[in-house]
Amino acid sequence: MRLRDLAICSLCIVLAGGALFGASQRLENIHKAREDMGLVSNTALENAPPSLAFATVAMGAFRGLVVDVLWMRADKMKEEGKFFDARQLAEWITVLQPRFAKVWDFQAWNMAYNISVAVPAAQWQQRWRWVQNGYELLRDKGIEMNPKSILLYRSLAWIFQHKIAGINDDCHHHYKRELAQAMGKLVDPMTNDNFRSLAAAPETLSEIIVDPGVTEFISALRSADEAFGEDDRFVTNYLALRQSPDIFDAAAHEVINHFRGSETLEKFDVFAKAYQLRNVWKFDVDLMVRLNEKYGPFKFDSPDVRVPLNWGHPNVHAIYWAEKGLEVAGRQGKYSIEEKNTDRIVFHSLQSLYRRGKTFIYPVKDKPSLVFLRPDLQMFGSCDQYWQDTIAKYAVLQHGKAKGLTKGHRNFLINAVSSFYQAGQVAKAGQIYNYLRTTYPDPEGKFKVGLLTFVKRRLKEELNSLSMKDATEMIIMSLREAYFRYAVHDDDQAFGREKFAKEVYAVYQVEFGGLEYGEAEVERSAIPAFDMLKYRAFVDFLNDPFYPEEMRGRLVGRMEVERPDILEKLQRQHEGFIKKAQEAGNTAP
Repeated sequence: MRLRDLAICSLCIVLAGGALFGASQRLENIHKAREDMGLVSNTALENAPPSLAFATVAMGAFRGLVVDVLWMRADKMKEEGKFFDARQLAEWITVLQPRFAKVWDFQAWNMAYNISVAVPAAQWQQRWRWVQNGYELLRDKGIEMNPKSILLYRSLAWIFQHKIAGINDDCHHHYKRELAQAMGKLVDPMTNDNFRSLAAAPETLSEIIVDPGVTEFISALRSADEAFGEDDRFVTNYLALRQSPDIFDAAAHEVINHFRGSETLEKFDVFAKAYQLRNVWKFDVDLMVRLNEKYGPFKFDSPDVRVPLNWGHPNVHAIYWAEKGLEVAGRQGKYSIEEKNTDRIVFHSLQSLYRRGKTFIYPVKDKPSLVFLRPDLQMFGSCDQYWQDTIAKYAVLQHGKAKGLTKGHRNFLINAVSSFYQAGQVAKAGQIYNYLRTTYPDPEGKFKVGLLTFVKRRLKEELNSLSMKDATEMIIMSLREAYFRYAVHDDDQAFGREKFAKEVYAVYQVEFGGLEYGEAEVERSAIPAFDMLKYRAFVDFLNDPFYPEEMRGRLVGRMEVERPDILEKLQRQHEGFIKKAQEAGNTAP
């Protein structure tokens, strides 16, 4: 019996040893697989103090303790306003614990917000560089190391939505212009066909050179300028050549001229732009196409046709990264506060595009171009649909507790009725008003009247709270906006703004002048005649340095050619005003 037990024990030891030996042979493959999947990080710290470098090596598995100490120090430095020192500590933490999502979030926020505003506003280029550093850190490194962290997608989207699209930073106009110009080079023309071409383009240089014509083109460029010798820089240098040919050898530009208008150059141009979108901006071009189809604005003249989103607008970038996070890291069918906050990014970005999404970039001689943002009413359909989808989603996840969302949606529709009416889109305003009346209860009976009465009542309520001076200013501001829209060839909106100014004037006269709506205008001492208000708005616009001199000159030029009668009338008013001022000066005691 004793011999039998000894034999069994010996056999077990041999089997266990064999199992351990077999397992040890798999360790190398397992470790390699973990490295390939990004589950381990053995990157050495660079420029770290010797004490920190020694601690990370000596403590091995206890490096988490080192990270905790560094994290507490970094947080303390941030509270003390030592942002640059906190940045260095955060960099070390990201190397030691690359899957610690919060430190990536901290580091990006520190650069985009704290360090950027430490730079004087006059040095806006440096400020913009720090903002870029912030979102590039999350986009290029943080998300790559933590692809399932919805926190990082939301934080990246927030930088675009709040820091760049917002107005809190003194340099926000510069940020908007730089982003719009950088993206415009890659996505113009913003048509559905162009985006589909970008999505279908080959992903690597090796894929596109199978085309003999492209091979010939690439060989010619490499022979013309040594800057095109390296594959890694070829596409970037090609795009730079198309934008700034003077920085390359003249022979390279001659190659472009030789292939200009050819199918080869067009094909490579589409590939280069798609390559840059994928590899520099980290965009999934197929997702860009899907977002265009999902959120793109509807055309007024073709209400069933969506056009692409404006990918030069920071709020569109916010939508992309929030949607990407929901797609990759969201928990389908489960409620989470992080997912809800990410949904809010999409929601508020769509609303911002509706309210301030129409971008006018106006070139100015010897200065950076100016950026003007205006409402984009074509985004209403996408914004409204997202409202409905979000209400339905959280009614399920929160067991019917979406009351706050429905109240907000109701107010959104009420304001939209007025916005479309003021812009001259009366038919669309009527559609929204009917939709509002059939969707939401009306215990106060506000929706039982017709569209015109509803709009007039809302306008009247607003005017009741305004003084005569404020009402006059409201009319002048609407007319100034009409002149601006006319100067930038947004004629439909120019007409709508002028019409709204007339409506405000008429309602004010009826409410405070004892007139019936539709009666002839009479000049009252309380508020100037409408023609005088048009003149004052015109003079204000021409003398406002906020608008470029070239734009103001273009307004006058357009009026000389297209509306000489109005310009002549304004000039006569100006002469009469000057004459009265001179007479008043001569009779003054």
